[in-house]
Amino acid sequence: MLLLFKANQGQKTDLATQSERRTNPPSQSEPSNVVGNHQVPNTSQPPWMPATAPPASQTLAAPYQDAEKILELWQAPISFYGKVVDENSNAVAGAQVSFHWVEEPAKEGNRGTNIESDIDGLFSLMGARRPDLAVSVSKEGYYSSHEEVHPVFKYGFFADTNYSPDPVNPIVFHLRKKGNGATLITTDFPISMGQIAQLHHDGTPVELDLLKVGRIRAGSGQLKLEFWREITNRNAHVFDWKMQLSILGGGLVKTDEEFDYQAPSSGYQPAIVIDMPATNQNWQGEVRCKYYIQLANGNYGRIDFYFLPYNGVFTVHSAINPSGSQNLEAQ
Repeated sequence: MLLLFKANQGQKTDLATQSERRTNPPSQSEPSNVVGNHQVPNTSQPPWMPATAPPASQTLAAPYQDAEKILELWQAPISFYGKVVDENSNAVAGAQVSFHWVEEPAKEGNRGTNIESDIDGLFSLMGARRPDLAVSVSKEGYYSSHEEVHPVFKYGFFADTNYSPDPVNPIVFHLRKKGNGATLITTDFPISMGQIAQLHHDGTPVELDLLKVGRIRAGSGQLKLEFWREITNRNAHVFDWKMQLSILGGGLVKTDEEFDYQAPSSGYQPAIVIDMPATNQNWQGEVRCKYYIQLANGNYGRIDFYFLPYNGVFTVHSAINPSGSQNLEAQ
């Protein structure tokens, strides 16, 4: 019994000691645990938090506060004002307008709506929330512009300084009313995908038949292409080059119109030269040009010309009206 009492008394003493250590933690110079005469690091207790540490509730709440801030920036209020006009700047009523935005930065945040332009060609969107907005316009019986690609309209924190919603000055979208199309002879050179057409750098001419498709002997085609390039350093990224396009017995007129469906009756030049010295501040290493053409027999047409002067690779798409009409709109 005596032995049992002493054992219990010793156990109570150890418990009291442990309780005191919890209440009064040891300083850094004191040993964290003692077994016999040996000091043993105490790894069973967590390190003491510094006095400046934020409460655990604030630490856990920080990510959620950041997420709320990001979502607040993301969900900027949207207002948009637009107008639809035709090729003559007349208002187009009943045009279909599609809006698309993402309300939350997640897949399920995708939103969209469709409306129609009113009798004055006007339309608007209010009440949506998003950092940017995509808009597209179309109508049955009209061509939609492919070149008139508007940038994404941005709002709130991400707003573009070049765009500000204004009901008095709406963003203008252009459509072109479809007319009575004609039967056109269309050709592409090279003839099929995978083929490569190249010009010689020394000015050797290449003639194309725009009616029968293909490269033919000199003097028998309608379109002649000539190219010169400085090849002292073939690996140079900027170099002297020159290109000449000629319509044999006819002429060309450069155009920047997207809907190039009506050829002009005058202004044609037998040849057009693109001269590009390396010293030109607007030097180009890629050319995309569109031309109205008039053939030797008086027929009208148009060509789309693409050219890479670095290696002489080119493509030509043509459309010719064999009836003699200036109408170049396909059926």
